[in-house]
Amino acid sequence: MTRSSVCILCGSIGSGKTTTLLRLLERLSPTLLVCRGILCPPVIEAGTKTGIDLIDVSTRESTRLAELNRSGEKNLATRGWKFDAQAVQRGNEILRNATPCDVLFVDELGPLEYKRGEGLMEGFPALNSRAFQLAFITIRPSLLSAALGCWPDALVFDLNQVKQDALVQELLDILDQTIKMP
Repeated sequence: MTRSSVCILCGSIGSGKTTTLLRLLERLSPTLLVCRGILCPPVIEAGTKTGIDLIDVSTRESTRLAELNRSGEKNLATRGWKFDAQAVQRGNEILRNATPCDVLFVDELGPLEYKRGEGLMEGFPALNSRAFQLAFITIRPSLLSAALGCWPDALVFDLNQVKQDALVQELLDILDQTIKMP
């Protein structure tokens, strides 16, 4: 594996992309690796996804990134989600300052970023900087070819094809091969 490798976790909505990265980050916590970036887990209330949080990987601070788009809002919104402008700004600030680091997390670059040039756009320069040893990025299947256009040397993991426990272990093995973990 070469230095500054990018791993793409690709899966449909609800496939476990973010959960896999949260579990990976938990396993990395006792190490001395510098982990930075963002994770965006769902907010579940009464069994229903009602929001999306934004977590700063290095501090574990969390803020609400998005709420259900019940009003049909079009500005900084998708059909399903209305994004908080301050939270997006905070996410971009985190990503702008994320590198250099050992491990970079960018969860997720989605339709807002790829199709509209809005949202967490600082994820692109952070990844393109290659100022990390290993990066993990989450992508939906419909955006995989666009992601591979940006990072053609990336390793791709299809969450629809693998079990989460096995994938976490495989990602840890890749980390161990890439970075000599303390």
